[in-house]
Amino acid sequence: MSLLKHRTLFFLFFMTIILSFSISIEDTALAKVVKEHPLIRPFPGSVLAKNMSGYQKFEAFDFYVTNEQTKKREKKKVKGEYYKLLYEVRNSSGGRVKDISRLEFYENYKNAAIEKGGKILYEGGVLTFTIPRDDGGKTWCQLEVNAGLGQQYLRIIDEKGMKQSMTFGPKELKAALDKDGKVILYGILFDLDKAFLKPESVKQLMHIVTLMQIYQDLYLEVQGHTDNQGPDEYNMTLSDKRANTVCLFLELFGINSGRLIPRGYGETMPVATNDTKEGRAKNRRVELVKITPGQAASSQSRVQSASPSPAAVSKRAGNVPPSSIIGKWQMTPTKRVKTGYMTFFDNNTYFMVEVLQDGDRVSKKGEYKINKQTSPPRIDICLMQCGLPGSEYTTSFGIFRFLPDGKLEIRLSPQAKYPSAFKEDPPDGYTMVMRRVN
Repeated sequence: MSLLKHRTLFFLFFMTIILSFSISIEDTALAKVVKEHPLIRPFPGSVLAKNMSGYQKFEAFDFYVTNEQTKKREKKKVKGEYYKLLYEVRNSSGGRVKDISRLEFYENYKNAAIEKGGKILYEGGVLTFTIPRDDGGKTWCQLEVNAGLGQQYLRIIDEKGMKQSMTFGPKELKAALDKDGKVILYGILFDLDKAFLKPESVKQLMHIVTLMQIYQDLYLEVQGHTDNQGPDEYNMTLSDKRANTVCLFLELFGINSGRLIPRGYGETMPVATNDTKEGRAKNRRVELVKITPGQAASSQSRVQSASPSPAAVSKRAGNVPPSSIIGKWQMTPTKRVKTGYMTFFDNNTYFMVEVLQDGDRVSKKGEYKINKQTSPPRIDICLMQCGLPGSEYTTSFGIFRFLPDGKLEIRLSPQAKYPSAFKEDPPDGYTMVMRRVN
């Protein structure tokens, strides 16, 4: 073989090695770049198609949204951490699952988003929704489905939130209370014109729980404040309800109600001008004010003397003691739940917190509806609001009864319909037995 031919063969062999090595490096690099989103999970049985997916630390994407005024489709450019993910539903043999409809895909993602406190922004050829995050930011997602191939194409942007300086830990809270006697909190947020807590408020509230658990001699006035938008009387009532909601949350985690005084001040104590959007945002706040045990006892006494009797409250709510469901209930541990509380308010709203056996904490809020004309009586436990389009997918349908020892038993159905009776050996996770706390 000639020297030239030897050199040619060696060159081809060498280039093949180099090319293979380069491809290997490129594949490795891509594998590192492509990653799944930590919050938004795909349809059950889905597999990520890495060769068709990608990730960038910062990018922009135009999401389809519905204009709330014109009801027309628009595009909104969002910037942030960008995920482009293609998922394919496959069976145990690796074949495509092709019998899932687009509606089933959409409902699966919609329900998951709503459970996380999310909002549906557009439904059409694609589905657009947002989910709030613990850091105060927002995750945007646009879903496109090819049902015939079992494919879900997700475009996700993690939009950066405000700095975490809005949230104060127990150490910062104590320092501010010792120095100034009060602390202003902007990390406790409510639904518009309502006293329902937003999910992103939990982190700040749990810091307050920790503070009061550490410092058992600490007593607080929890103040609610609003801007000047709306009538004075309405703002006063709203701020008072919000202060009460914060106190109820703290009590759910064992903080004695005698150490807390809820009080609303409406728009009477602004800390900034109400002439600008930024100023009004500063005026909408919760404040913690340090008080003495004597002040707390005096305020509690005034509240009790001004409050209607328990019988009057029960009559107003359409219930007769002792079978009233209204109040705070502690859950009996199950295989799924380690501990938890559920509070039913007399305005047909509830707040529930569960600590699962694996340590995860789940909180829910919304409306409940009772039908006493049935036997056994029925209860709808709705996520957010009952009766809205699509709420049937986020409602737990159940029956309830009061046990001889005064406990409340709620039996839910896994089939999204009312159980017919209290049968033995119910599915774990669908029965709650609770004792009244107050």
